[in-house]
Amino acid sequence: MSQAKVDRQKEYKKNRKQIIAREKRQQRLGKAAACLVAILFLGGLGYSVYNKVTPEKEVSKTAFYSLIQTDQYGILDPEITE
Repeated sequence: MSQAKVDRQKEYKKNRKQIIAREKRQQRLGKAAACLVAILFLGGLGYSVYNKVTPEKEVSKTAFYSLIQTDQYGILDPEITE
């Protein structure tokens, strides 16, 4: 083995604890990021499907006409006089 290779091996053995801790931290961050992306993707997909499946609510025209009729009696706008 060359001297440079021996020096690298000694340096690795000396800092092995920090190197392994850094690699574990990077793996955990990678897994957390992948989970976050998967959750966001599935949430967006579920939201999209939910919006397509559920029908839009229609505006009740009878309630609107009922308001107009009660307004003719001056209930909603007291300044109306007949």
